[in-house]
Amino acid sequence: MRILLSLALLLLLSCSPSPERESFTITTYNAYAFFDRYDDGSEFDGFSHSDGYDGKAYDERIRKTAILIGRNLSSSDVIILEEIESDAVLSDLLDAGLSGKGFRYYGIAAEADGALAVGFISKIKPVSTTLHRIPGHRAILGLTFYTGGSLIDVYGLHFRSRINGGDDDRKEEYSYLRSLIEEGGTLSIASGDFNSEPSVEDEAIGLFPHGYPESHSVFASSDPDDARNGVYFAPSLDRELVFTEAGTYEYEGSWHFYDMHLLSEECWDGYGWEYDRAWITATPEMKDEFGRPYPYDPSTGRGYSDHFPFTVRLVKM
Repeated sequence: MRILLSLALLLLLSCSPSPERESFTITTYNAYAFFDRYDDGSEFDGFSHSDGYDGKAYDERIRKTAILIGRNLSSSDVIILEEIESDAVLSDLLDAGLSGKGFRYYGIAAEADGALAVGFISKIKPVSTTLHRIPGHRAILGLTFYTGGSLIDVYGLHFRSRINGGDDDRKEEYSYLRSLIEEGGTLSIASGDFNSEPSVEDEAIGLFPHGYPESHSVFASSDPDDARNGVYFAPSLDRELVFTEAGTYEYEGSWHFYDMHLLSEECWDGYGWEYDRAWITATPEMKDEFGRPYPYDPSTGRGYSDHFPFTVRLVKM
């Protein structure tokens, strides 16, 4: 069976070039089953018109999400959004007010055989967009930006869910991501919902230097000086930071840092763009009564997502 892949990149017209920036800030946010206003049969339970998730409910969700992003994430230059059904969701978010915050460009790694994909909104026009995919896995969205006199490669991703395991699949996905970063040869940031976190026990992503270099697909380190081929700096491990939350995702009483950024060695080489800091955004309206991420409920229209956004900032040396 032939699998059709497409990368839909819709650019809003702008007559002026992107200004030089002294910082580059990128956020990853799993937007939680963000279906558009149209029923096409691939919706999850509760997200069809017959369930009440119709045009009116969708418009209200767009309005509330645009306000949330505008108030709390508009310092970002790029936002990688997971679980987006179509580019219409991104276009509607910009029309609902985010274009007024400077977000002019958007796109999605649209797949013919999947309901939800990885998308982005950006204040900076990407100089190139690519789609990377292992058959049977979600597509990785590749973006290249030229800003501050340098190129930055960004890989937006959503790795295999932990439902029914998926360990081998994630190991394969991490290996593929490593090959993309190493072939790129420039400063690279992998951002998204990895559905795993660095662990000695996890064969997909391990803590450097445990078992290096054979036992894991990639390694993450708390020290950017460790970054090299196969080893990436993870701001979520930064010992100098104190995060406001225990993680970005909570499941059955345990907190996890599945939403991550992995930075290549160029983020700490003393030249060009360098890592500055990272933070979780978790405002009161994003939390339930127990302080956990409050997922959107299509039956009530309340909530946002079961993940908190995670942001990393680079500064120009």
